[in-house]
Amino acid sequence: MPAIVRVVDLVKNYYMGTQTVNVLKGLNLTFEEGDFVALMGPSGSGKSTLLNVLGCLDRPTSGAYYLGDVNVAQMGDDQLSEVRSTYLGFIFQSYNLLPQYTVVENIELPLLYQGIKLDEATKERCVKLAEMVGLSDRLDHRPLQLSGGQQQRVAIARSLVNDPHLILGDEPTGNLDTKTSVEIMQMLRTLNRSGKTIIMVTHENDIAEWARRVIRLRDGRVESDTRNDNRATA
Repeated sequence: MPAIVRVVDLVKNYYMGTQTVNVLKGLNLTFEEGDFVALMGPSGSGKSTLLNVLGCLDRPTSGAYYLGDVNVAQMGDDQLSEVRSTYLGFIFQSYNLLPQYTVVENIELPLLYQGIKLDEATKERCVKLAEMVGLSDRLDHRPLQLSGGQQQRVAIARSLVNDPHLILGDEPTGNLDTKTSVEIMQMLRTLNRSGKTIIMVTHENDIAEWARRVIRLRDGRVESDTRNDNRATA
């Protein structure tokens, strides 16, 4: 499969007064289209920083980040914003839903940020996504009327509304109980099997087992990079 993402000699430093914190230390990684990758590592290993760079939420200090054939590390703020809204989908541990909006309205949000006019066609698409994640009877509910698992289902539907090239998950099951976590991971596996590329951060081994590939970081470097396909496709 062709590469959808490549990072080359990726370095990320943070500066605290006169102190430099070197978080990512020259990473070289390739992610293939259609893969399902779990990023793991202890606190401070760089996994969340890498996800933020991949999500164009943060810039690398040096090195290259290719999304397809384009080095997005060289883009300006407006271009990065367009990449985020057009090519990427995000699933957060804390769901990041707007409490005053209904399920359908929360799913619509990325379209609104793109400047797309919301009409009956966009609403119908969002309703279908809500139905796909099992929320057909919750369309007009607001986040506080939903369980954590239901809120995460909304977040998954929202991540799909712009038909992204890449879905990024930051501890997508971190706030969920075991049963609900399994339901969410089954949903992500189904999306992956339909062709979506997924990269997620997790600290839980049982969640990482759902992925096809597990990359472990330690001290800003790749400690191991293993395939997990036999278990992931079971």
